[in-house]
Amino acid sequence: MFAARNTNQTVKRIVNGAAICAIGIACVSGVLALSARAWLHANSLNKPSSERIGTSFTHPMSQRNRSNIESEVITITPHGFEPQAINRPQGRFLLMIDNRSGLTTNTPQLTREVGGRLLDLIVRREEPNWSDVIELQPGRYILSEAGHPNWICLITITAQ
Repeated sequence: MFAARNTNQTVKRIVNGAAICAIGIACVSGVLALSARAWLHANSLNKPSSERIGTSFTHPMSQRNRSNIESEVITITPHGFEPQAINRPQGRFLLMIDNRSGLTTNTPQLTREVGGRLLDLIVRREEPNWSDVIELQPGRYILSEAGHPNWICLITITAQ
């Protein structure tokens, strides 16, 4: 009987020890998973959210001074661009394109009304936001979507 009680106590200690180890491992795994997720999220913010085909006047935001800069947000909806027109003074600004069209891929193009194309983008549904600091000379520009000729946003830049 004495041996049976010793064996039962030994089994209980082993089970309790294993349970404590399992809880510890679960806690450490959870902390590591959350840390990895936070690290991956922080690193993904530094990467462009779309692929550029060609730009000649933009610079990645990470290389520019981000303080005291205005922004313009243009949303691609299932019906086109919103807003359909923007008027702003000459100077640097953050242009943000938010793809909420539901389409797999959008291909926005920025063209000077009198002149050539300045920007070709690919904005995918998986990475729906594109942004960059740009500086446009006074004039009229057309933001269009290659696959939807009726989707346009007229951007007018006035002299200061």
